[in-house]
Amino acid sequence: MAHFLRMNLTLASRARSSMQHGNSRSSRSKNVCGRPAQEIQRKLQEVDVKQRELEEKGVNVERALRGEGPEGGRSETELMQEWFNLVHEKNALVRLESELMVSARELELEDRQGRLQQQLRESLSLDDSLKSPGQRDKEQKIYQELIDVVEERDRLVAMLEDERLREQEEDKDLESVMKAKGFALSPRSGSKILRKNRASKMQT
Repeated sequence: MAHFLRMNLTLASRARSSMQHGNSRSSRSKNVCGRPAQEIQRKLQEVDVKQRELEEKGVNVERALRGEGPEGGRSETELMQEWFNLVHEKNALVRLESELMVSARELELEDRQGRLQQQLRESLSLDDSLKSPGQRDKEQKIYQELIDVVEERDRLVAMLEDERLREQEEDKDLESVMKAKGFALSPRSGSKILRKNRASKMQT
């Protein structure tokens, strides 16, 4: 069981690291992009609530497997089926949390990129011969920061794609083990959580 209780936290930790790095460079991060950011925050809160609910269910199932608690009389087959589904849903919620955190960081970077591009346009509109050394230095710094922002956005996209491929492999491994033991993922499979979120992102 311990093997399958391992949750996919790689992307979550990377996303947190990326967001913390970005927050240290911008005091506007909490207010970025208004409504989209509020929607992400709302979804993160929902994920947190669902994770706590699943953890509580998982504890109850494990107690029942030991013959303890009010559900201790249920069959081992039924309990193991529920336990596998809980693990799958938990993994999906961890992935969703990670994707939402990356989306929040992408909003910050998009906002920052727009501001930098505006600053650069204003700087380039001035005659070079009239620019002071300080203005030229500032223009170069804007260029460099703009490059950094674009590169970070590219890294986030690549990171998400890598994790989605890993997610597919992990799901295949879990399903293979379940089939070998005579179990199958229920229709409420955790992958539906991710598909629903990704579909909503495409519509926005």
